[in-house]
Amino acid sequence: MAVTLKFRDPINVKEKIAMQGESIAGFSRRIKVNYSLMIEYLNGKKFPSPPTAKKIADGLSVEIIDIFFA
Repeated sequence: MAVTLKFRDPINVKEKIAMQGESIAGFSRRIKVNYSLMIEYLNGKKFPSPPTAKKIADGLSVEIIDIFFA
């Protein structure tokens, strides 16, 4: 069984990205996550795998548990 993670609060994640002075596209490029997938994660249409969730959390300088739940 594959484990996927869901954002606790996608709006908060968007705000964190903006507070770093980045667009979602720029953030996606920096952390090497496909922009289209990142948008789908933020809109709750798809859910990132644990390695992708780690990239997102690291890009925001937070722990996975701070922004995701299983």
